[in-house]
Amino acid sequence: MELPEFDALAGPLRQESAAAEAEYGFALIEGRTATPDDFASVERQMGVILPEKYKAFMTRYGGGMFGSVELFPVVAEPEEGGDDLWSMNEREFPDRGFVAIAPVGTGDHWGFPVADGQCHEQVWFHFHDAGDDEPVAADFLEFVATRGLKN
Repeated sequence: MELPEFDALAGPLRQESAAAEAEYGFALIEGRTATPDDFASVERQMGVILPEKYKAFMTRYGGGMFGSVELFPVVAEPEEGGDDLWSMNEREFPDRGFVAIAPVGTGDHWGFPVADGQCHEQVWFHFHDAGDDEPVAADFLEFVATRGLKN
């Protein structure tokens, strides 16, 4: 999936989010966006290259809640114990064989497998205690479309 196609799918959620924020004071799209400097810093700190579609999404929509999925925000200066991409992965996946991008809520995570410092495009489900990891989406935009835009 490409970003223009995703933007069209996300249109109703953007409208619903703006209405919820106006009426109730909370948004369905949190929008903690990242800058190229944020990505450069995080990639350097983590020693990985993040997928381009992920970076495009995080630049446009950002981390935090996006509909039905929570995404770790990308920040250049993480806080100790924070919920950002670097801090979470430093605690849970310091070997960098996997980069978690979103919690499942059960101790499991969705994220990218890593080979030779390069994150795969595919998003995988990582089991925290047992079982083999499994692919869930061909790329990040497909993942967010199926997980974040579901009702």
